[in-house]
Amino acid sequence: MESFAEKGETLLLSFFPLILRDMFKSLNVIICHLVLLCLSASMLSCEKEGPSVFTPDFSYSFSEKDQNTVRFVNTTEGEHGYMQWNFGNGEQTDKQPANKLTYSIYYPLKGDYEVELKVWGKTGSDDNVNSITKTVSIEKSVLVPEFTCEIMQDSPNYIRLTDISTGDYDTITWSYPGSVFPGSPGEERDIYLAMGGEYNITLEISDGIQTKTISKEISIQEDDPEYMNHYELVWSDEFEDTLLNSEEWLHETGDNGWGNGELQNYTDGENTSVSDGRLAITVNKEMDGQTAVYTSSRLNSTRSFTYGRMEIKARMPDYKGAGLWPALWMLGESVQEGTEWPLCGEIDIMEYVSWNPGNYSTAIHTESNNHMQGNAITSGFVELAGIEEEFHVFGIIWTYTGIKFYLDSVDNIVLSYKKPNNHDQQNWPFDKPFYFLINIAVGGNYGGVEGIDEQAFPGIMEVDYVRVFQLR
Repeated sequence: MESFAEKGETLLLSFFPLILRDMFKSLNVIICHLVLLCLSASMLSCEKEGPSVFTPDFSYSFSEKDQNTVRFVNTTEGEHGYMQWNFGNGEQTDKQPANKLTYSIYYPLKGDYEVELKVWGKTGSDDNVNSITKTVSIEKSVLVPEFTCEIMQDSPNYIRLTDISTGDYDTITWSYPGSVFPGSPGEERDIYLAMGGEYNITLEISDGIQTKTISKEISIQEDDPEYMNHYELVWSDEFEDTLLNSEEWLHETGDNGWGNGELQNYTDGENTSVSDGRLAITVNKEMDGQTAVYTSSRLNSTRSFTYGRMEIKARMPDYKGAGLWPALWMLGESVQEGTEWPLCGEIDIMEYVSWNPGNYSTAIHTESNNHMQGNAITSGFVELAGIEEEFHVFGIIWTYTGIKFYLDSVDNIVLSYKKPNNHDQQNWPFDKPFYFLINIAVGGNYGGVEGIDEQAFPGIMEVDYVRVFQLR
């Protein structure tokens, strides 16, 4: 009979082939897995690329209009996928796809700025990154105009202006209604605003290339009751030479009727003379066959003025009959630049028609009010006996708030026109420069109302002086 040990050995031998089979199966599975892993690793190894090859670079240029604005362009050559800018002035971008090539950066202050462009390869890996740095030099700080306005406590019509602009500028110019004057960077300047109202004050600063301005509104509460004492003579022609000063006066010529149906031909100086401290304009009549030809002069001042006390001392032609139309007046300078009458504005300091001797009139003409519409603002006829025999002063006081016409004395006001509350170019063109005109017309729709007396010729108007006073 077999022992227990013998039986166990027999049983083990019977199962051994099965154990070996299972061991081989497991080994085969393991080998297959290893093969698959090797194949996968090999495939991954084949897909992996080497580092991108590129050369980081950028260009920059200054704006033609603003030398403080710089345009940067990414000019990197080679395959790259990401970039990041540091512009050296505190501005920088995040790491981003390299599909935006251009940036415009503003540098308000002069100095040298280190600009860096960092570039990554296509994958964006930090193992494949490079950079380039260039120095950008800004030569001038940006112009920033600024000033303060301080109303003087003891003199409420005086204003202290202080330039507190920043940047590299060389010149400044102050301007307010009726005045423009240069100054020095950083200066304090006191200005006088005689009349109450709202004033626009402008400061312009310049470096010779760029110009920047700033404007502020300031309110003056009331007129200075002593403003007449602040006028100073700024220009005059006393006609002391023997010839008309061609730098101060120009002859306007032509015989086209001048919009009023006038008959005279304005000549180039033949009817003008200067002697004994007086200007004389002579209007003549000549015959061309059966046709009367009238010649005269029309003088325009080369200077223009905004606001002031303007005076012209003159004597009208001796009275010998109707038909003469002398005038002392002003036109808005803009008419010379294409602005049509009456939008340019007209100030008639004195008009005389010889059909009404011993009288004269004053008027203003605007787009809203003019003689063509029959609603000009006028004094009507002012009686002045002896206007043909004696010299008289015809003047205006033209301020920010209105125009007053006077005869001989600033206290003798014959017409006042106040600046409208709702003013514009149509009803108040009188905040811009005007120039003087002196002339004698013949006939027309005003001078010829009662025809032309052939005995009126020659007719001579004399002018003693033209003076301009302005507030200082």
